[in-house]
Amino acid sequence: MGDLNSVSDQLKLVTSNGFVRVSAGEVDLAEYVTDPGVPQSDSPKPYLHPLRTIAGDVVSAIRPHDHTWHNGLQFTAANLSGENFWGGRTFVRGQGYTPLDNNGSMRHVNWQHARCENGRAELRHQLEWQTQAGECWLLEDRSIDVGEVDVLDGSWLLTWKTHLHNTSGRQLRWGSPVTEGRPTAGYGGLFWRGPRSFIGGTARTSTGVEGDDAMGCRAPWLSYTGQHDVSLRHSTVVFVDCPANVRYPTPWYVRTAPFPVVSFAVTFHQPLLLEPGERLSLTHHAIIADGQWEPERIERYIALRIAARWDKEKP
Repeated sequence: MGDLNSVSDQLKLVTSNGFVRVSAGEVDLAEYVTDPGVPQSDSPKPYLHPLRTIAGDVVSAIRPHDHTWHNGLQFTAANLSGENFWGGRTFVRGQGYTPLDNNGSMRHVNWQHARCENGRAELRHQLEWQTQAGECWLLEDRSIDVGEVDVLDGSWLLTWKTHLHNTSGRQLRWGSPVTEGRPTAGYGGLFWRGPRSFIGGTARTSTGVEGDDAMGCRAPWLSYTGQHDVSLRHSTVVFVDCPANVRYPTPWYVRTAPFPVVSFAVTFHQPLLLEPGERLSLTHHAIIADGQWEPERIERYIALRIAARWDKEKP
């Protein structure tokens, strides 16, 4: 894509071959890596890492030794008609986790745009979901938006939009290990791996369910608060589902131990079928915030800064 710099209000966008970085002042808020350079067994795919708060604390992790395919914030599918776009081994009913030659990849094709306007940075590009055998099963148009940067509030808003088009010529069955017989392992969709210092942090849904009890629960939002090493500050990441999404409110895949993870797990309880030529659109938000945010503050933020976007986008 070549090197370029653009500035809009507080935000600065720097792009180069293989990554795009969004900064506010002296803080690099997010880096989007399009060419991860990882082994095929990790199911290579673009990801966001590091993600930082306004205060500069990192709220994501990359290539942890326990699951090297957990990279920051990324969109995944653990079982797509037998193909593994998640990484690692595949859960097979009656066999458990099994190494198979089925690790697909999500390949960056081209950029539609990467720009800063009106206090927002927007990255939009097209990807191909390729099987390990090299077949393109899905075309994806993806946009990642960084905005609502508020230094006084100590927060900014990330919006991730995924538009999938089934180009395989066949019905695709998007499932999870739960749909293949492993209880609670319903991961898939937009997935976040937090830093190790967030182990044992506080997870809470909008319906009041806390901790690992939130596994598989449906709720419009889920917050995760952890404490950082060195700075000793707290940060909160709030994951917000969009009412226009299929199966809203989303089921959540969440763990606070042995590692901190959250996933918008649309296929947690049952598979999603995509017919040949069918399109699927999903919109998710993440509030990246300094400090410990309580439910009242989260609800107020969603009402003032996110719900207005939903209203504008209604047909």
